[in-house]
Amino acid sequence: MPKPIALLIPISEHNIAQLYNCLTTKADAVVLMASSHFATSRSRFCTVLNALQPGITIIELDLPEDAENYMALHHFALHHLQPLSTTYQLELNGTGGTKVIPLAFIDSVTIGKVYYKGQQHTHLQCWQPGKPNSYHELALHAPISADKALALYVSKTVPGNPRANPFEQDKTALCLAASMWQQYADPTSPMHWLAAQLAQSAWADKTNPSTSVNLTIPPEQLNNPDWQAWFQGLSTFSQAQLVLVQNSIVVQNSHRTASLAYQFKRWLSGDWLEQLVQSWLREQFAADQLLCGVKPSGSGEQGDSRELDFICFHNTAGYVIETKVTTEPGQSANKMVQQLISLAENFGKLRKVLLLSPLFFQQKPDAHALEQFKKYCKGHNVTLCHDKNSLLSLFK
Repeated sequence: MPKPIALLIPISEHNIAQLYNCLTTKADAVVLMASSHFATSRSRFCTVLNALQPGITIIELDLPEDAENYMALHHFALHHLQPLSTTYQLELNGTGGTKVIPLAFIDSVTIGKVYYKGQQHTHLQCWQPGKPNSYHELALHAPISADKALALYVSKTVPGNPRANPFEQDKTALCLAASMWQQYADPTSPMHWLAAQLAQSAWADKTNPSTSVNLTIPPEQLNNPDWQAWFQGLSTFSQAQLVLVQNSIVVQNSHRTASLAYQFKRWLSGDWLEQLVQSWLREQFAADQLLCGVKPSGSGEQGDSRELDFICFHNTAGYVIETKVTTEPGQSANKMVQQLISLAENFGKLRKVLLLSPLFFQQKPDAHALEQFKKYCKGHNVTLCHDKNSLLSLFK
């Protein structure tokens, strides 16, 4: 009678590939090996694995603190893995841990199979040590949900506030958001003018108690039918929170979160962009593959109040995605990057993505300053996206 199989899993910072190995091969037991530095990561892995494979046997072993030392790993294998081999047929995940771990283990104990998941591969490679002709590829288990994948990186998260903005629920909101994206790409558009005017008005001042702001339309645009049509449509959508009155635009203002004025202000200031980008991501990810408005449970610098717009996982890599229409009044472009980095730190070492609307790039006519900003993003490992294609291309 064949021995039951025990899958050896070295735990590291990134463990999604190892989890796929467990779910794809369905061993009888899983041996989770970690140095003290990754003890918390192992604990999270246990929690997720138990949820996905209830009742599986989990054996925890502590690796040597110097997990890059061949001889230390050799002695570990002789003292801990060799006794296991009397009960189990050992198989090894070669993806996690240091590069020398699989070399030391294969030299020290009998390993029946080795598995490896490459970053750019959508399958699990498998072979028997010393037998290249045994190589074959295994299709991965069905995608792991984003909440389970994230649970490998953080012990607890707090769901963001449910999107209850009445303007997002309007059936025309998504179409209007797509139109706003196009409007912001044109510096002569009415929406481009409106954004600039609002940013310089009391409407942008969060401490200003005024109940409305009045913006005078440029004389040369008063009789422009395109401007008239755009503002009439926006006025209808706004439920009278933005009104076209002769030669001016009146926009209501309020600090009461339940008021229509406040909700419209939120939508016009940036919720429209989140709604649009969410629709793009839904083309790529199933409902359980995308997390929206996630808060960390810790008490980091801004962790208690700010949400990350989106978190998703693709081919074992995790991404945090933040969207911005443009910089806030008086804010530097680099500050947006710093805020993203600060918030993303609460979610482990996921890849950071910043998507900016065309308005930002229209407001940065200085080619040198824009190039310096792009270098700043790259230097801080932040991927800068400027449209739908540049965003979705990350997940090909």
